[in-house]
Amino acid sequence: IRRQLCLLLNAENIFHSMADILLREEDLKFASTMVHTLNTILLTSSELFQLRNQLKDLKTLESRNLFCCLYRSWCHNPVTTVSLCFLTQNYKHAYDLIQKFGDLEVTVDFLTEVDKLVQLIECPIFTYLRLQLLDVKNNPYLIKALYGLLMLLPQSSAFQLLSHRLQCVPNPELMQTA
Repeated sequence: IRRQLCLLLNAENIFHSMADILLREEDLKFASTMVHTLNTILLTSSELFQLRNQLKDLKTLESRNLFCCLYRSWCHNPVTTVSLCFLTQNYKHAYDLIQKFGDLEVTVDFLTEVDKLVQLIECPIFTYLRLQLLDVKNNPYLIKALYGLLMLLPQSSAFQLLSHRLQCVPNPELMQTA
């Protein structure tokens, strides 16, 4: 239903409105679930390609306002907050958040969400993120954030997938030109 609404109406307005509503939600478990659902739609729906591109480039006032609005609601769910930071290329903040995960209660649901985030990182939506791993010098916090996710995961298929991805990160000394 939300995907169809985004096709018929302005997707930015829909996400902005839903984020505002979730900020006032008193049932935090429900808010966390809704944020997770909205995040999945945002990251995987072809109908939201333009909205994702707007969030990738936070140069306009509208995109920054949208990010701030989504961020406040996305904070109901720590893993979705990190994925929003990855989408918007706020890698240092993603790294800082992941460092705080050590203070959280790590549950099976939490680890399942981290697992799903790792799977999403391997999807076409995050191709730009994977390519930025080639620029080790300018993206150290991206690499640190991904290693942080790796350290959170138990040895599972997601752990193996992310570990293999990080093994492909080039040595910065080999990447120097000149």
